[in-house]
Amino acid sequence: MAKTVPAPPREVRIAGAPALAVRVREPEFAEDGAPGPPIVLVHALGRTLEDWEAMTPLLTRRHPLYAIDLRGHGRSEDGAWTLDGLLDDLIRVIGHFGLERPVVVGHQLGGMLAVAYGARSSRLTAVVNIEGHGWPHAKDVSERLGLSLEEAEGHVAAFRRYVVEQVSCTLAPMPPGAFDRMVEAYRSGVMGLPGPVLAASALRSAVIADGVVSPRPGPRAARALCSAFDPFDPDLHYRELKTPALTLVSTAPAATPPGAPARFSEILTIQAEHELIPRGDHLPSRGVDAHYAMHMSHPERVTWLIEDFLAGI
Repeated sequence: MAKTVPAPPREVRIAGAPALAVRVREPEFAEDGAPGPPIVLVHALGRTLEDWEAMTPLLTRRHPLYAIDLRGHGRSEDGAWTLDGLLDDLIRVIGHFGLERPVVVGHQLGGMLAVAYGARSSRLTAVVNIEGHGWPHAKDVSERLGLSLEEAEGHVAAFRRYVVEQVSCTLAPMPPGAFDRMVEAYRSGVMGLPGPVLAASALRSAVIADGVVSPRPGPRAARALCSAFDPFDPDLHYRELKTPALTLVSTAPAATPPGAPARFSEILTIQAEHELIPRGDHLPSRGVDAHYAMHMSHPERVTWLIEDFLAGI
């Protein structure tokens, strides 16, 4: 294996409506002069491309990497909060760099976006969906908890309201002092996640104006994006996929957060079990005993699972 000196990452701004920020890394190692396929990294709602920094030293050993700030996030401009708009941004990034048969790896919102793109395009090597499951299925909740379908639908609706409200609250404007305390708390690390990565993502998403710090994309956009993905059903998209897909599912015990509705943790467990149902050789699902942000807390494990999956395609 020939070793090359890795070049520092490049920050590229793709002009357009909206303009998009992308961090590019060339591969560090190449076997027989041939790196693996390029990988496009897509973060979760309210996050930024910084979230991938724990994994990039591992992935860049074989792959060129293109980490995106989604529209309205990080240093990308605002745009319409629609699935088609986000897909268009992904298409623009792949086209701008002339990527041939890339792998799209996404977390939560980014994972759903990867699956939706894989259902529309056969010009990919594969997609990897990390915890991008959409909303729980009321039918599964009904069957597993012995509830009527109407009762289950009520619990799922409460689950959705709680999640949307929590995400919206984390993106609400705040005084500079409160933001500074939040960043310092992030630096210490929470739930086993890397503090420097959490802090860097918070700083990248912050807009300071009129004495207030506003994390992007903001609560209104967060609610709009959640609504845009309300119809997303991974089962339907998986049946339409035109490329192999790996799904990574958190199987760590789900704690009940303060203020969560009844059955919250049970519903999370039911959803994880649903995602682990076998779908075929080209659509494997793998459980990971880790926090839902497993790409940050367990980057070595997630990288190994991705590389093993790609080696078998």
